[in-house]
Amino acid sequence: MASDPNSPEILTTQILGNVFIACIVLSNVPYFYKIEKSRDVGKFNIFPFVFMIGQAMMWVAYGTICDIQGLVPVNAFGMLFNLAFILIYMGACTDITKKRRIMLSLMIFMSILVSFVLIVYFRAPKDLQRSILGWLTSILLVAFYLSPILKFPHMFKKRTTGNLSLPLSIASIFAGVAFGLYGVFLEDNFVLVSNFSGTFSGIIQILFFFFMKIVKRISPLKNDHQTNNNSTNKKDIEEAVEYNNNNNNNNNNNNNNNNNNNNNNNNNNNNNNNNNNNNTEISQNKNQESETELNTRGE
Repeated sequence: MASDPNSPEILTTQILGNVFIACIVLSNVPYFYKIEKSRDVGKFNIFPFVFMIGQAMMWVAYGTICDIQGLVPVNAFGMLFNLAFILIYMGACTDITKKRRIMLSLMIFMSILVSFVLIVYFRAPKDLQRSILGWLTSILLVAFYLSPILKFPHMFKKRTTGNLSLPLSIASIFAGVAFGLYGVFLEDNFVLVSNFSGTFSGIIQILFFFFMKIVKRISPLKNDHQTNNNSTNKKDIEEAVEYNNNNNNNNNNNNNNNNNNNNNNNNNNNNNNNNNNNNTEISQNKNQESETELNTRGE
């Protein structure tokens, strides 16, 4: 195996790895361009980008301290772009609480990692620095690559492929192969194992993607039919309830109108009775006046 950093195989795998990792990072640009234009973050989860900044920074530290310069440029590139993505997200986010939570998470995570690197660099023995930093950077990268697999049970239950992307999975495979071979040629097991985990993750994601395509053809048809029936039944029930409510409202309105008419008739009858009483009183008064006048004349 070659160990010269300027050997053709090391330079080739280094360049290819940088290209594929850059493609993975830049694949997020359309999402954040859309966020910037619409000024709406929706339900987009920004916290994985906080994690990616941390793991990229650790690889920059590992490459710098262990003198593996091929790891520095691409991870510095990823760190800066992910930071830009977070700033775009925060600029478009209107939820003050969420923005504070993002900033707090970023500051705490980065403070822990920077403190860890400084302690290792200044306090740990030189012969242990590579192992300590290598283990942490490898764990972070493996966690990053394998995190989509943890969502598979939920995706299977919902019969969806979620945010899985075939181009990104393919790019992860090639990037993992390139940097995995880079680790082989450098005789660095931390670079080798952590990056081949990206190849493994990409293959598993592609297999799951096509597996879900098959599952959605077989079982979701019944589920979709049941869902449609449930939706139809629910709609029919809602329409029936609305129809009954409308009929009840109409009946109530008719009853109210009848009551109003009855009240009006009663009022009219009362008015007629009052008029009759008034007329009777007037007639009686006139008769009394006539009798009085006759008596006066008789006297």
